Amino acid sequence: MNRRLAASLARCGSMRSAIRVTVGSLLLIGALVAAGADDVSAQSAPAAPPVAVSGWRYEKGRSDMHLFHCEQVKCGVNSKVSYRIYAPGNPMTLHQYRDSQQQVAGALEQRSPGLKVTILGIDGDKGTSLPRLYKARRLMVAPDGQKEYVATGLMFGSSASVSLISSSQDQKASNDNYAQFAVALTMLVQ
Repeated sequence: MNRRLAASLARCGSMRSAIRVTVGSLLLIGALVAAGADDVSAQSAPAAPPVAVSGWRYEKGRSDMHLFHCEQVKCGVNSKVSYRIYAPGNPMTLHQYRDSQQQVAGALEQRSPGLKVTILGIDGDKGTSLPRLYKARRLMVAPDGQKEYVATGLMFGSSASVSLISSSQDQKASNDNYAQFAVALTMLVQ
């Protein structure tokens, strides 16, 4: 009886060892597969932006901002365009947008002493139907006299909402650059 008990215990002990070895091997294989997957994802190129326009160099901005730098003469020296995509459903009206732009202008002037911000125009769709677009144009003059033209806007659609900002030292370039990205982003938000 003792021999049978001893043999049974030995078999159980060897079975436990086999289970431990198998589990350990599976854990090791899983770790190697996961490490390999991390290496592959680390080597892949950064994700492309949801919307891009040719002639612009993309840079992933902070948080969820998509930033583009002009690489063509026609879009103006030091021109930049950025956008953020939000969930759909923002009920903002044109009146609220106008008020927010007045507040933004005041906040920019307070943040940078000597900066003069002039709102050149605010346009947009009346009502709350979708898609709905709002656009503001600003001239910002630094204390040293350097000018920057900014076109900024919000686009609301059934799929998404987008904020878009274009800045340039040239007013026409700022508006044209804004328009290039607005067309592509409008397709995204609908």
